[in-house]
Amino acid sequence: MNFPPQGYDDETVIPQQRLKLLLHKFETELNKVQFVFQQHLPGQFQMPTRFDKELRTLRASVEELGTEYHFLVERLISDYEHFRDQPDQEKLDKLFSDVKSLQLLLIG
Repeated sequence: MNFPPQGYDDETVIPQQRLKLLLHKFETELNKVQFVFQQHLPGQFQMPTRFDKELRTLRASVEELGTEYHFLVERLISDYEHFRDQPDQEKLDKLFSDVKSLQLLLIG
């Protein structure tokens, strides 16, 4: 007899899928930011876009999930704000690390 996959009827399936999609979009935009960042000399870089709306959407999405998701999204938002205020490669790398941490949590 075939059974639905584990978690199929779990209330978190839809929020997790939404979070995966949002993270993918955010990561795509971060890749664009990284490309632009690498093309400019330090001190001449300006953010080509602002992610405030996307980050609010991420924050709202994790409200339906557990505290570990909430913690990681808040850390992502904090790291983004630090990068936005004073961009440097280390802070940009930290943003990518935050996205990967969330993606790994969603896979596991």
